[in-house]
Amino acid sequence: MDTEADVERLNVVERAGLAFLRRGCQRKDSEIRRWRDADRARIRGLQVWAVAWCALAGAASAALIGAADLWLRNVLGTGAEPSLFSPARDAAYWAWYGGIALLLSLLELLAMYWVLLRSVGGIAGVAGLSISRNDAEDVLVTGLSRAALDIPNPRRALHGIDPYVRASRLKMLAYTALYRIKVGATSFIVRILARRVLARSGLRVLLPFAAVPVFAGWNGLIAWWVIREARVRAAGPLAVRDAVAAIEQAQLDDDGTRLALDAVAELVVAAEDAHPNYDLLLAHLCETLGIEARILDWTAVRTRLGHAEGPTQRAVLALMTTTVALRGRSCRRQRRVLEDAHGVCDLHLGDALRTAQRRVIEGR
Repeated sequence: MDTEADVERLNVVERAGLAFLRRGCQRKDSEIRRWRDADRARIRGLQVWAVAWCALAGAASAALIGAADLWLRNVLGTGAEPSLFSPARDAAYWAWYGGIALLLSLLELLAMYWVLLRSVGGIAGVAGLSISRNDAEDVLVTGLSRAALDIPNPRRALHGIDPYVRASRLKMLAYTALYRIKVGATSFIVRILARRVLARSGLRVLLPFAAVPVFAGWNGLIAWWVIREARVRAAGPLAVRDAVAAIEQAQLDDDGTRLALDAVAELVVAAEDAHPNYDLLLAHLCETLGIEARILDWTAVRTRLGHAEGPTQRAVLALMTTTVALRGRSCRRQRRVLEDAHGVCDLHLGDALRTAQRRVIEGR
């Protein structure tokens, strides 16, 4: 089975993250298995540990920046709140404040990376994955590294399927821009609201520290997102193995196997995301079924699914549900396709997707 190895295209940050993961992994060989209760408890502990330390890093960074604000006002004698609209008057303050804030933010980012990489490496080890081998630089390991560094998946084709073939470039650019400014914009809004509240209450001295809960909460939320995504990716090989095994056990004919792969391709395109679990799934399916993936119009695939026999329909629907669950979170287009597929088979989706997502993230 070949996955889309792309270590040659990694940037400096991704290479550093990958090297950190490989050094921290003690397992020599992978052991793809269902997670035990002790494994899940250990992974939950790693998630809590990461969230707590990342929140603490954010709070410490914001508190030190607030303290620097007060100290600079006292040393430089600015007194009142420095204004961005009069930079000439407060040039020295903004130069020192900007330098200190930049340094502390960089240290905060490095601390978060260290915590998250250690946590993700621990999760990979508990899940039975080896990332210390020489041939480990494949989609799974680079995917875990990107999850720890909170880096989006690269925009590339997966075994002949381009997940972004129908994606709007404007929407992709908007998502990227919003992601980059979300922390700064949130902090700015909170500071403006806090200024009005604290000024009226006579607690103006607390204004420089208004960002402490924002940074702590936001860092904790980001850490939770990162670890959750890492859990999904660490459980990917197990979920893919079981999904492909179920298709083999269904003993579909040639039309059924082609229908199954076409349905998976439609969901990958609907996700608009080159998720590493989709790379693993397509690689396993193409190798096992002996056919290549392709992109067809969903209407044609839907018609063939509606005319298929009952066992074939159930096998394809189960595979489609697992495909959506492999991403951890489903998008609107994927849910629409999945619901449409169940509808044409006169079946209801119900809680099947939520159940599959829960089973994937718990390594069941």
